[in-house]
Amino acid sequence: MIPNASELAWAEGRVGPGARVLDVQAMHDVGGPWWLRIEHHGTVRNTMLRLGRPGSAQLTTVAAALQVAAEHAISAPRLLGVELEGTLLGRAVILETALPGDSTLPRSVTPARLREAGAAIAKVHAVRLEPGPGLPLRVRPTEPVDRAMERRWATAFRATAESEQDAIVAALCELTGWSEDRARRIALVPPMTPLLQLADDRIRDLGRPSGATVFVHGDVWGGNMRWEGDSCTALIDWRYAGAGDPGVDLGELRMQMAHQYGLEAADHVLDGWQREAGRQATDVAYWDAVAALNTPADMAGWPAFDEAGDPLDQPGIINRRDDFLRSALARL
Repeated sequence: MIPNASELAWAEGRVGPGARVLDVQAMHDVGGPWWLRIEHHGTVRNTMLRLGRPGSAQLTTVAAALQVAAEHAISAPRLLGVELEGTLLGRAVILETALPGDSTLPRSVTPARLREAGAAIAKVHAVRLEPGPGLPLRVRPTEPVDRAMERRWATAFRATAESEQDAIVAALCELTGWSEDRARRIALVPPMTPLLQLADDRIRDLGRPSGATVFVHGDVWGGNMRWEGDSCTALIDWRYAGAGDPGVDLGELRMQMAHQYGLEAADHVLDGWQREAGRQATDVAYWDAVAALNTPADMAGWPAFDEAGDPLDQPGIINRRDDFLRSALARL
């Protein structure tokens, strides 16, 4: 979705009369969101433009999350303009501030940086929040993605006679509302490994812990944090935010750091969270397992580094995830 002239003019109007867009760059090679450099009365502002379909659930969540973040002085982008229904421009649009700092994943990290990451999400979790419009209940990272569920269906698909596989696809469409093409793609994802199956069974048997819900980011990893040295200056990309147990974020961040840098990294994240929160985290093993289960079986393309700072190969990445998951299972 490349921004058109009307959308760029709308963005200029959100900055102020006389503002003009100097530059438009895609944040990712595949497209938006879009970095906009906007000049206004001699000052250049860096902003981010998000585009989506009218009523986009993700953009609705971004707008709601950034409003809560502003109300509670959480370090995050600030909204400059919101048009969600598409009545003005035909598409949902959000303009937000683009923040300084670096989100590049370092090849090695210090314990101080890991503790800082844990503390950053603890500040988000200090906000009590009930599920509501735009910020629904979240029970896993990057929800509504549910890779454990996808693997169950892929395993069932492969175990079914070819003559009955169409019925599996139809049932998955009925359950999720997905198109047939999407359901067939999911049916072909790598199926369960014995370890993932064991963990999936244990988590489903245990059931989700109950407790008060707080503001959660929903997609916490190093690439969604802005850094200046070992100081986290902001959390970005709030598409999966909502209300949930702090473990949704804490387990995800612990898992991400463990698979990128080794198991001991997760302990530093926990330490930073607990110091900032002023209390012990609860149900850590459960949420660690939930985070690990919400990864692809093959972990293709996930970044990770060895002790020398060199990229790990795919088997090494899978071993890191599996070691983290085994640790969680041993503590359940």
